[in-house]
Amino acid sequence: MNFFKIFKLLILLLFVTSCANVKHIDQGLSQSRLMQLDPIPEENVFLEEVNSYREGAAGGSSSVGGGCGCN
Repeated sequence: MNFFKIFKLLILLLFVTSCANVKHIDQGLSQSRLMQLDPIPEENVFLEEVNSYREGAAGGSSSVGGGCGCN
């Protein structure tokens, strides 16, 4: 019986906290580059390429090639 009360409370809490009204004027802020998970994707591609050449092997990332500078 106690389990069902806790379960109902957790479901209610989930629904209450998952809703948010964002004003139309503030939506631009949430879509800016700073709010993205990866704000500068070009820099990460470059750093992965540099790391693959430095380590002498490639794999496990999006870059291709070996440590000799060949593709």
